[in-house]
Parts: sequence; C-alpha cells; structure tokens
Amino acid sequence: MPSKDFESAAFTEVDWAARDRGVTVRKRTIGLVGAFLALGALYAYDAIVAPEELVAALNWDVTRADWLLLVATVFFARYGLFPLAADLDRTRRLLGRLRSHPIGLAALLSLAVLTAIGLLGPGLFFDTGYPKLKYRLQPPVYTSVFVGDVHYYNCVGKVVDGYCHGTWRYPLGTNRYGENVLELLVYGIRVALQVSLPTVVLIGVVGTVVGALAGYYGGWVDDALMRYVDIQQTVPAIVVYILLATFFLGEYSGVTDGGLFAFVGVFGLLNWGGVARVVRSDALQQRSAGYVRAARATGASDLRILRDRIVPNARGTIVTELSRRVPLLVLAQVALAYLSLSRIASQSLGRVIRVGLESEVMPWHQKWWVTTFAVALLAFAVAAFNVSGDSLRDALDTRQGGSS
Repeated sequence: MPSKDFESAAFTEVDWAARDRGVTVRKRTIGLVGAFLALGALYAYDAIVAPEELVAALNWDVTRADWLLLVATVFFARYGLFPLAADLDRTRRLLGRLRSHPIGLAALLSLAVLTAIGLLGPGLFFDTGYPKLKYRLQPPVYTSVFVGDVHYYNCVGKVVDGYCHGTWRYPLGTNRYGENVLELLVYGIRVALQVSLPTVVLIGVVGTVVGALAGYYGGWVDDALMRYVDIQQTVPAIVVYILLATFFLGEYSGVTDGGLFAFVGVFGLLNWGGVARVVRSDALQQRSAGYVRAARATGASDLRILRDRIVPNARGTIVTELSRRVPLLVLAQVALAYLSLSRIASQSLGRVIRVGLESEVMPWHQKWWVTTFAVALLAFAVAAFNVSGDSLRDALDTRQGGSS
C-alpha cells in the first residue's frame, strides 16, 4: 500500500537540494572543531604553562568540572543556538508555537535567567571568602529572629526587644557559619550547571547515536545494542558513584573539584539507555517513511539520512527526554551532598540544606531562611524544567502541524 507520509510536515522540511557528492564538511562542523581546539589550547596553557595567570585574568579558579561545563556549552551552542540563528524562518515558527504555551515559555525564560546567574554571578558579583562567624544567623531583610538567648550574637541590623532585624547587607540572611545565603544560592546554581549540562550532553550524544543506529539498521545491530542497554540499565549509577568515585575519582594530583568530574562521567555513561530507547522507537517509525525512502532513492548515504532526516525529526523526543533528566541529575547531586556520601562540592544546595537543618545554636525552624530559600529554588528549577520540556516537545514536533 503506498505510503502517505509524503504529506507530512516533516517531509516538506527535507532539503531535496542536498545530495551526496562525496564527503562534505560543513562550515558549522569546522567551527565546532575550531572551538574545541581553542578550548584544548586554553586548557594546556592553564595546566602546563601559567595556571595562576589564567586564574588572575579570568578571576575564576577553573576546575576540571568547569572545563567540562565549557565543552558542554560549546555543544549546546552548536546544536541548540546556532541552528536557531542559521534558520530564522524556522525560529520564528518555533517562537510562534511557544507563544501558544505561555507557561512553558515563562519557564524557559526563567531557566535562561538562572543559567546566566549561575555562569556569570560567581565571577561578577561574588567572590567566595572566609566565613564571617561574627555575622552568623543574620535574618533576611524585612524579617527578624529572637536572639535574646543566643550568646555572643552580633546583629548587623537593629535589635529591638531581643529581636535582630535583617538588613540589605544580607538580603537573604546568613547561616550558622556566617555565609551569605544569597551567595550560596548563586554558587549552588553554578554547581547544578556543572553537574547537569555536561552530563546531559554526554547522555544525549551517546543515547542519540546508539538509538538512531539501532532503529535505522535494525536486525543484529538493533539486538546487540539494545541487549547492552538492558544490561547497563541494571547497574545503578548512584551506587557506582558512591563506591567508585568517592574513593578513587574525587581527587587527582592534589586538585579536587568535589567529585563533580567523576559525577559527570559515571552518570553520563550509565544513564543514556532511556534516551537510546526513545530515539530507537522514533527511528523505527521513520526509516520506512516516504521522505526517508525518497532520500535513499536520490542516492543519499545512510550517514546523511541519519544526520539530516532521522535525528532532526526526532529532536522533540530527544529534547523532552533530556529535559526530564536534568532535574533528576540535580536532585541526585543535592541528595549526595546532603547525606555527605561523597566529596561533592561544598557549595552544593544539598550542603546548604543540611547546614540549615542542624540544630546547633538555635533550632532549625527559627533559622528557617537557610533551608527555605534553597528548597524553594530547587523546587522551582525542577518544575521549570518539566514544564519547559513538554512545551519544547510540542513546539519542535512539526508533524503535529499547528501554528507556523
């Protein structure tokens, strides 16, 4: 029976002028390679030539986790931002679809703001120093805390009837060590980015490649790859991290990143099975579609079909799956830091929550601000990822039609 897939929106977006004429290298691929070479040269300069000069120039002590974050940012710019800038018509259609999901659009913009704060805030607005114990447990602005029974308490603001009132010097207050809660939240966002973005990029790349190959070729290729996925998914990444990374991979040659580098490697290499499965399912549906058969009939190679047809038309599924994994990764990192089961960075939101719940000096419910703001930020970020992921899936799925 003749296929009706030629009438689909995905078929109309195929660039039929693109035909195989030997091996071609795109300009955007050259740019990606150039960006990686530049990062490699900068890394070599930092590690071998003059590490202290680079730190002084950037006002940023670049750790291994930071280098992974930079690599992931290049990937995101190449496969996320550059296609939007290169095809303005498609970008306008995407924005038109997103406008029909105002809550999802607001969530997406909120995540963009949080990302900018996490990337730029620590270097531009905060410079972590030593805790100021004499300024411990300062309440947030416009609030107060009873400190009449606390010995050697130094209130920055006014003291009225035994109550210390908050000031704009510490707008969100301080914890029991005198650390600025606002500063801790900003650094907590940075740690969340160091964990989630590189890990998601690794999961996305491996899962997409394996899933697309399994679904497109089928047969023994599909069987072999999916059996490996079955075996891999029986291995819990969090247990592997605790047993392996805590003891062996958290520190190397005296340089520590709190175990974040190991976290990215363990969770990234053990958690891509779910993405591979959904991409495989999508590729199985597409490989017999009319636009794929037509591309094959014009002489397009398997690589070109996978790159230009199968994977682009599965982007909605891929984005949704990856967006759902980001909050899970962040929550796993926060949980590990809260339970002190690994050397995860001391600036994690998990450590902020744990310190806030300790009952020394005063009960935790009296110093409520230490945990409340961290938990609220965490809940907001998780909800924003879930909502924006669903909205992006609907906007990217051209086969649904809709406004364009």
